[in-house]
Amino acid sequence: MSNSNVQTITSTEGVSNRRRSLRVRLSRWGLSLLGLLVLGVLVFMLLPSPIEPAHWVAPTPPSFDQPGPWKQNDKLSSAQLVTDAPQFPEFITFDEEGQLYTGDSDGKIYKVSFDAQGNPQDTQLFADTNGTPNGLEFDANGNLIVADVKRGLLSIHPSGSIEVLADEVDGTPIYLANELAIAKDGTIYFTDTSNYGRVTFREIAENKPHGRLLKYDPKTKQTSVLLENLYFANGVALSADEDFVLVAETYHYQLTRYWLTGPKKGTTDIFADNLAGFPDNITRDEQGHFWVGIFTTRLSFVDQMHSNPWLARTMAKLPESLLSGASAPEKHGLAVELSPQGELIGSWHDPQGKLYGVTTAVNHNGYLYLGTAPGGSTGVYRVPLHE
Repeated sequence: MSNSNVQTITSTEGVSNRRRSLRVRLSRWGLSLLGLLVLGVLVFMLLPSPIEPAHWVAPTPPSFDQPGPWKQNDKLSSAQLVTDAPQFPEFITFDEEGQLYTGDSDGKIYKVSFDAQGNPQDTQLFADTNGTPNGLEFDANGNLIVADVKRGLLSIHPSGSIEVLADEVDGTPIYLANELAIAKDGTIYFTDTSNYGRVTFREIAENKPHGRLLKYDPKTKQTSVLLENLYFANGVALSADEDFVLVAETYHYQLTRYWLTGPKKGTTDIFADNLAGFPDNITRDEQGHFWVGIFTTRLSFVDQMHSNPWLARTMAKLPESLLSGASAPEKHGLAVELSPQGELIGSWHDPQGKLYGVTTAVNHNGYLYLGTAPGGSTGVYRVPLHE
């Protein structure tokens, strides 16, 4: 055998040995990584959950495919942009002159005027709460009353000066002031959404009531608790006769009614239930009908967690940053109209998702004005109520 053949065989054997050695090392690394992964899973499973969730079987959601008031349509699909100055206009209100006011998540409150033909004009900065203004409504004195997530219940004078009306109740903080409604006598009804103090996936997974409905008396300047143990207390609206106030319990897909007068005074009942998503803000129009923004249609994963506490406990162990997508709104715009008795009159959809994450629907001067919150589309939109 020639030297060249011997060298070739030796070289081939060397390559083969190196390959075997590499395979062995890769196999060891793979086993090590698998072992670490298994160990990590075991440690994760043994970690205690930060919550002890409540078991709840959510009702089967209404179908958008069946005939009836929930039947899917495209009434919101042609929505016109009114202003994109506020990224996330949580709530929308109007002053006596018909000017639109809305707040943004960065603390700024904007004003939009309209020309004689009803076309929106330039957007102006009205005030900055240095918080997060959600609920907005003018009182009889022309002050803009604001439910601010970070600062509590505020009053903004027409000059722009800001006064804190309430930031605690019964010796406890107002954790997350959200929405409000003002009665003819000046009484302010507003929600303290959750003692978590922020929107968090863990509260959804826990499925326990942490919200309150509060009342502010402008004469005594005192705040009191009307209702406790609400499932993410959100939107608020008074009936036309002010005999009851509504509050949205977002995480249980329902509107709860608290009676203010009459034989049922001081009691509650369910005004509307099994809504097709997370109800957010409630507004009342001149007919006494209620309009509700649906932030997202039902999330099947959330309903699965509610009926499976083990799954909820496990998911709550994950970092919040990894869970934000799990509760992100579906890209399906939705708002509903209810009668004064709570019957569903109709639903307004954008199944294409140009407009989604709807928080507010306001019936004003022939248009339905729509606002959104972080996670949804941006800007104030409107659609004509009658085409």
